[in-house]
Amino acid sequence: MAEYQKVSVNINCPIHPSEIIQRIATEVNPVQELYCMECILSKEDPTSLSPSLKTIPDLIATASVFYAQNKSALKPGEQVPQEYIEIVAHQNEMLETLRKHIEEEKKKVSNVFDSLMQDVVKIISEKKNEYLHGLDQQLFNLRYWYIFVDKQIKKAYPSEEDIPFLYPSQEDLVHRLGKITNATHLMAFVRNLKEDLNEQKFSSRSTRNLEEDKNAYLKKLSSNLAEVANSKPFYQQKLEFPLLKDQNRRYFTETIYKMFELEDPVLDVMRLGTFNSKFLKNQDFQLLKSWFPVNMKFVPRLIYQGSRDGMQRTQFRHFCHEKKNTISIIKAKFPGQKESSLFGGFLDKPWTVGGQYIKSEHAFIFSLTTRVKCEVTGHDYAAQGKSKGGPIFGGSPDLQVIGEKCYLALANSFSYKGIEKINENKNYYGEQMNLHIEDIEVYTLD
Repeated sequence: MAEYQKVSVNINCPIHPSEIIQRIATEVNPVQELYCMECILSKEDPTSLSPSLKTIPDLIATASVFYAQNKSALKPGEQVPQEYIEIVAHQNEMLETLRKHIEEEKKKVSNVFDSLMQDVVKIISEKKNEYLHGLDQQLFNLRYWYIFVDKQIKKAYPSEEDIPFLYPSQEDLVHRLGKITNATHLMAFVRNLKEDLNEQKFSSRSTRNLEEDKNAYLKKLSSNLAEVANSKPFYQQKLEFPLLKDQNRRYFTETIYKMFELEDPVLDVMRLGTFNSKFLKNQDFQLLKSWFPVNMKFVPRLIYQGSRDGMQRTQFRHFCHEKKNTISIIKAKFPGQKESSLFGGFLDKPWTVGGQYIKSEHAFIFSLTTRVKCEVTGHDYAAQGKSKGGPIFGGSPDLQVIGEKCYLALANSFSYKGIEKINENKNYYGEQMNLHIEDIEVYTLD
């Protein structure tokens, strides 16, 4: 057996502490670096991870071959320039300062999550008890219904022994109240008093009519009781539990992403080589990620950048034709704004060039500045493919790029809901805007 194959680790997963790390992601700057089996199984499509996940022994084997092949190209003995030495000279001091800061931030995050968990557990517990009580209430209702009907019969045809029970004194009521030991009995006691106080009095008509009214009333009560005596109440679960669980997870995850937006300049610098963005930061990508399904692989790859590749009308199609799962992000200033806004759209279908509309149920327009996601409503007109110009979203259109110009519908949008919220300038009430684009970047998730 090769020596590297004997290597093993027994390290707990940082996300699932009770599980052991089983695999590692081999791609550079992955969304997640380490995986336990729970991490893998929690993905919507675990098989899609397999090409990029390897065991540590496999990684060691690959790395050792790489090192052996490249060792001969090294030129040892060259003097390191002083400017590089200065960069790392104070690393211990810098790292310790950052460590202390991170520990404080972790305390804040832990406190917030602990509070959230307590609130969530409380809400769920209260709702569970409410539903359980609702079921118990059905048994109480039927039992009380029998007692009520029996009482009405006694009132209609009273015996000497029934009168003290039917018409108790204050002392009797206080005595009965003192014997009550649980909420169910108290509820029955209170309901009984209220019904007696609000009971309709027989009218002062003739004895014959009173007798008829009494019999009709008792007949109706008896009929109602017979009708429900064999009923079996149940809750209608309109949502399957797995679907409900998934919806709760998606909603909670999106909310958490919006609440905890990490300002991470270290990661921004480290990821420059991966994202190659000139204006997006890590928190922008985190916000974008929160708008996608929880288990969707989110590794954006830049395929077109206006300032790099040119803003001519044919450039977008040159780089993005037939590309699917694309995120187009525009940088521009709205009238009256000092700072630039970031907005754009996502299309899961391939961009075409024939002028036809592109159908999609998952496309959306968004603003990273106002943190708005506008869902597609006109699915048949989600986007349009043309040979010239940039991305076009919507049938009217709602968002269109033509060279360095951007057209944005702010009212009466055709295919997307809530586009007016993209504009941060509250003083502008026009129906459309034509903006000058500072830059545009298009990423693919494939």
